[in-house]
Amino acid sequence: MRLGTRWFWAAGRSLAVLVTLAGCASLAVNPCDTVADRDGKYLGRFFLGVSTLGLSEVTIQREEVRQAYEVAAQGCPAPAGVRVVSASVPESGQSVALGTLINGAPWAIAIYLNQDPDVPGAAPFTILFPGADIRLAFQPGQHRLVARPTGAASGDLPRVTWSRQIEIDPRVRGFKLEFNPADFK
Repeated sequence: MRLGTRWFWAAGRSLAVLVTLAGCASLAVNPCDTVADRDGKYLGRFFLGVSTLGLSEVTIQREEVRQAYEVAAQGCPAPAGVRVVSASVPESGQSVALGTLINGAPWAIAIYLNQDPDVPGAAPFTILFPGADIRLAFQPGQHRLVARPTGAASGDLPRVTWSRQIEIDPRVRGFKLEFNPADFK
C-alpha cells in the first residue's frame, strides 16, 4: 500500500512539473512585446525558474527562438489605436517602427508627413502643442518629415522650417524624435 501511495505522489509531482513547463512558453519575451509586457514576463520567469530549479528556462528559450523566426518573417503589427504612416518610397516588409514625436518647443508645431507644406491647400498631418507627443507607426522606407512653428503671432515665431528625409529600416522597432527650440534657429 505504501508503494502505491509513493508512486501516486511522485506521478503527481511529475505531472505538476510538466504542466508548469508547458505553460511557461507564454513567458517567452518576443521583439514585439511592450516594456510592461517584458517586465511582467521577466518577473514571472524569476519565480517560475526558482520553483522549477531553472528547468523552465529551457522551454522558454526554445519558445523565444521560435518566436524570433516568426517575427522576422512577418514583422511586428502596429499597436491598437496608433496611426500607420505609409512611406513615400516604400520598402519590402510588413513591420512598422513605432515613432514618438515630442514637442519640446514653447509653441505649437505643424507636422507634415510625406507631403509638401508649400503646396497651396496642404493641411498638416497633425499639430503638436507644447509638451505634447504623438505615437505613429512608420512603415519601412523613406519618409519626409517637415515641422513648422505655428499658433502664435507671426513676429513671435521663428521663420525656420525643420525638414528631414528619414529612412526607416525594416529591422527598427521604435524611435523617439523631440523637437526643441534650437531646431528652429
